[in-house]
Amino acid sequence: MLLVALALLCTPAASFSAEAPTREEYVAQLESICQPRVEATERAMKGAKRDLRAERDAVAAAKFERGFRLFADTLDRMVSVPRPSADLAKLKTWFGYLDEQERYLRKIIANLRAGRTIKAQRAISRFIHNGNLANNTVLAFEFNYCFFRYSRFG
Repeated sequence: MLLVALALLCTPAASFSAEAPTREEYVAQLESICQPRVEATERAMKGAKRDLRAERDAVAAAKFERGFRLFADTLDRMVSVPRPSADLAKLKTWFGYLDEQERYLRKIIANLRAGRTIKAQRAISRFIHNGNLANNTVLAFEFNYCFFRYSRFG
């Protein structure tokens, strides 16, 4: 028993962890996570922009809430996927932008619930801008479903 424990301690750590995926493998894995959730987001958010224009804040807030839950769940799943070693810094930046997206969604929902339409619209503008920054960070990955597109939000 002691010999087994010593052998395990002396074995390099790399043998315990799986090899880091290539960028292509990583993209394929993330896209398989993002695709069904993007489609669900599009269904959940349908008409949200019209609701905002018509100042139906409560209805829009409910749609943004459903979109937020899907976004947060997707982000949780994406974070757990092993990342390519060569892209760690770039992906850290990207996930920072995605965390910010989550915070903007919370602000949008809170403002809509409080009837502060103008503040919600301002938060939406920041949400869109931040999403574009996130996209610019990972352009080389050529994501489809994992790219931010505000058109999916209603």
